[in-house]
Amino acid sequence: MQLKQYQFFVAIIYTVVLFLDRLDLTIVNVTLPTVAHYFHVPLVTTDWITMAFLLALALSIPVSSWLGERFGLKRIYILAMALFGLGATLCFFAPNLEFLIACRWLQGIGGGLLIPVGLTMLYQIYDKAGYASITSWTFLPALIAPAVAPFLGGLILESLGWQYVFILSGPLALVLAIVAGIGLFKDEKQPFLSPFDWQGYGLCSLFLIILFLLLSELGRFGFTKLSLIELLGLISLFLLLIKSLQHKQNPLINLNYFKNKYFQLANGLQFCFQFCHFGAIFLINLYLQIGLGMSAKMAGFIMGVQAIGAMVISRYVVRLFALYGAKLPLTLGLLGVGISSPCILFIHSSVMLTFGSLLFFIRGIFSGLCGTPIQTLSVEGFKKNEINQINSIFNAGRQIAISLGVAISSILISLGIRLNNAQVSTIHFGQALKVFSLGFLAITLVAMLGVIIAQQIPETKH
Repeated sequence: MQLKQYQFFVAIIYTVVLFLDRLDLTIVNVTLPTVAHYFHVPLVTTDWITMAFLLALALSIPVSSWLGERFGLKRIYILAMALFGLGATLCFFAPNLEFLIACRWLQGIGGGLLIPVGLTMLYQIYDKAGYASITSWTFLPALIAPAVAPFLGGLILESLGWQYVFILSGPLALVLAIVAGIGLFKDEKQPFLSPFDWQGYGLCSLFLIILFLLLSELGRFGFTKLSLIELLGLISLFLLLIKSLQHKQNPLINLNYFKNKYFQLANGLQFCFQFCHFGAIFLINLYLQIGLGMSAKMAGFIMGVQAIGAMVISRYVVRLFALYGAKLPLTLGLLGVGISSPCILFIHSSVMLTFGSLLFFIRGIFSGLCGTPIQTLSVEGFKKNEINQINSIFNAGRQIAISLGVAISSILISLGIRLNNAQVSTIHFGQALKVFSLGFLAITLVAMLGVIIAQQIPETKH
């Protein structure tokens, strides 16, 4: 297989697994009320179907770099696909909620390894000059999948049943594992020198577990004494983790990487963008269904128009990045996301399809301006042999940002419901505006923070 063909092969594999991973972040949300009814459990308990997946992602990403170095990127990549596919497939056969949550955990472990390892393999076979171009193609699924997930999930739910939503990605991921095993080249022999930082990983894992528990508590019960204890515990663990990382010869997270200004800015910008992107998708889906009474299928169809906008702009953003650097597309993109997101509240009827579709198309264009510059900025100034660890740290930050975006949006919806004495089953449009306005305000504020951070990017052309 020639180099160009191999590059295309690796890019296709990575693009498909990224699409499946991002699809499964959001597609199951439409099934939660149905799953709760099927297993005869309260709706709030089904939160852990999503939380288990997100937590497993966050816990497995930090270890991905070490595993890739220790056992080889190809082996870990194939193992990750197999775990992801097996977990998704087993969800189909879940006899109870506990088994379903356990399968989602297994799927999340595989998903957490997939993206950083796959991206490292991709960057290893491309020159730095081609990073922006290949990123623009492979990043598209990260924008398209969450946009089409509600429609696809609603369609499958109404036509086949909730089990088929979970199994959608399973068999395909297992097939990809076989194809990757046959087609990927063997890893080059590299000396394995660094021992694993078990102390750092233990502190990091405990921090993430308590963070997710805190977010779950806040969403369900508001701020309580238990929440305060968890918050104090988080602060203490964070300080202990930083101290541990500073005194390790081979730390889990090399804090020296953050001395690179581009890496600092890329992480800050990523936090703002992912928070806004996934937080808004969560908000919009519920607003259209609960506030306006749209079906999951119709709400998903309108939201899916975002994907068209993202695809339209995907190649133009590479030109903007080459001509003007990262500052211009990121400023325009985050500013547009911040302004267009609350405009969704102007959709006040389930029949405003034309206006809604146009608004989501425009929002998709703005979102599409952000992904490629942020990802490319994250590896600026680093050597190729550092990319594996860089991607591991960067993807861990991405996952935390996604989780916080969804969780805080959920918390603000719950707060809006309590402040307005609203009942989800009987909510009307006037109440919906008040209930969801806090969440959309948060999206705008975080996007504006991203605009401010983008102004710190040095003026460079690529």
